[in-house]
Amino acid sequence: MFTVMSTNPAYFLREAGTSFKRNWVMSLGAIITIFLSLLLIGTSMMASKVINSLVTNVESKVSIQIFIKDDAATQDIEVLQRKLVTDSLVKSVNFTTKEQALENFKNTMSQSPEVVENLEGNPLPASLDIELKDARDVQTVVDTIKKSETFAKIADHPEDPEKSLKYGQQIVKKLFAFTRIVRIVGALFVVMLALVSLIFINNTIRLAIYSRRQEIAIMRLVGASNWFIRAPFMLEGIFQALIGAGLAIGGMLTIQFAAIPKLQSTISFMQFNLATSTTLGISGMLIILGCAIGAFGSWLAMRKYLKI
Repeated sequence: MFTVMSTNPAYFLREAGTSFKRNWVMSLGAIITIFLSLLLIGTSMMASKVINSLVTNVESKVSIQIFIKDDAATQDIEVLQRKLVTDSLVKSVNFTTKEQALENFKNTMSQSPEVVENLEGNPLPASLDIELKDARDVQTVVDTIKKSETFAKIADHPEDPEKSLKYGQQIVKKLFAFTRIVRIVGALFVVMLALVSLIFINNTIRLAIYSRRQEIAIMRLVGASNWFIRAPFMLEGIFQALIGAGLAIGGMLTIQFAAIPKLQSTISFMQFNLATSTTLGISGMLIILGCAIGAFGSWLAMRKYLKI
């Protein structure tokens, strides 16, 4: 009889459903725990992706500007420009004249024309604008510039040439540090929530096992295998996990569609996106993680509390 039943998946599904209904209070508690845990995990993953997108956007805008004094020799400017172009870390070097700098400033301040109108003449210096291949190399390139004698000749602050350099390394460093902290805290958070869910499912299945202890004892006496007894309980844990994961995905999508547009409008000067493939990937991970927690929690309860 057990040999026939063991090859019939419908039997295990029916038994899991019966146990699920019989212990619906504890099952509901397990589902709520898994839902909250996976919702927080999914939201953390989504926030991490948004932060990474923002950091990438900031990195793409990191560049180095060398402000040039008005009477700098054209030959000296070209010498430094050629030297930087040959640097393997540099993507491009462009020369911006005083007139172009003023025009760029006017375009930037188009919403506040009174600022431009109050300017006396053209106080903006010419500059060499350096774009890097990798934003993390900005300090290396800056150090190379500082060592150049030509740089000191053309800097618009000859008494302190470093003042003629503009770059955003400090901002990038802080963003990198913040991202590392978020990732570490997020990983610990995920592990903690997974353990909480695992413990709750373990307790739920343990109570289900206890309520059916006589039935299980009879099944063992007539020769039921260990996996034949385990399977319905593991399926019950997976059912709970799937429902919890489905609710968590729904909650995560609600947060995404409500929060992301507001965030984009708040920081419209910075572009970021959360691709559909990313959302689907996180959803898939939540389902897999939930099923793994449900199945393992059930297996652990059987192994620990039954001498099978």
